[in-house]
Amino acid sequence: MNFLGIMLGIFVNVFGAFLAALPHRIFVVFVKILGFLMCVLDNKRRYNDALTNLNFIYGDSLQLPQKKAIIKRCYQNFAFVILESIRITKIPYHILAQRFEVIDEHYLHNCLKKDGGAVAISGHFGYWEAIATFLPPRFKPYKMASLGRLTGIKSIDALIISRRELQGVRFINKAGAFKELLRFYGKKGALAGILVDQSISANEGVWVDFMGKKATHTPIASILSRRFGVGIVPVFIDFNKDYSKFIARFYPPIYAPHTENSASDIAIATQAQADATTRVISKNPSSWFWFHRRWKDYYKDLYSDKPHVKRAKRQQGRI
Repeated sequence: MNFLGIMLGIFVNVFGAFLAALPHRIFVVFVKILGFLMCVLDNKRRYNDALTNLNFIYGDSLQLPQKKAIIKRCYQNFAFVILESIRITKIPYHILAQRFEVIDEHYLHNCLKKDGGAVAISGHFGYWEAIATFLPPRFKPYKMASLGRLTGIKSIDALIISRRELQGVRFINKAGAFKELLRFYGKKGALAGILVDQSISANEGVWVDFMGKKATHTPIASILSRRFGVGIVPVFIDFNKDYSKFIARFYPPIYAPHTENSASDIAIATQAQADATTRVISKNPSSWFWFHRRWKDYYKDLYSDKPHVKRAKRQQGRI
């Protein structure tokens, strides 16, 4: 590891210990400060994309102040995930676990027992990183893997992987993940966690209706379910207002059909995942990461910065 990577690692460890030692109310002050700075210093791409998404999905059913409040909370939520990920290695698991309420966990336990494996799906909603840091000890002795996207910067990637693998979870890079997952599920007892709410290229994804609009969706979980006969269990972890408590809620499993029409089977299971995610987001929009350009593949001009497109959006009340 180069000098910069070593220094970054030392800083993160020291800063993480400092954050872990703070009283929670003081930690939340740091979260709010970072969220405010991220909002102020943002180049406005994230902010404008989030507002475009909220206008696109909710139109006039939400007033502009409501949308701005959701975006402000998004920045604060992102700040929490960053700072919590920095300090998580310094928090004993038994203390971390006290902050969680787990609801309907039996859905995943039953799938693992019946099918010999399962796929846990989620999205960039609430405290999504806890899927890799809180859940794994609850599902031993099953082998758990977590898909993630790396930055290409070795020192940062090392930190990402170390956090994901804190509880013995195997990190799988999204680049080239499919072959790795096939090998992983080739053995019994496999449980992979996959975030399924980001846009994916049209030639790799499946078209679905997501929050009432056309979007691409990853078919990986559907393919694994169909090939290996395992259930797809949605799990979303939300937090309360001051991030002191978390609710991990599991939902009934989704199974890909297994007919002669594999494309239809995969499309049905993938749409079911999109529907499950839509229902969760609709109940608490402020916990979703609205900054993604989620609908870019079907609505080509939605995020365009061209002047004539901006004027059209203003006339339609989008920005």
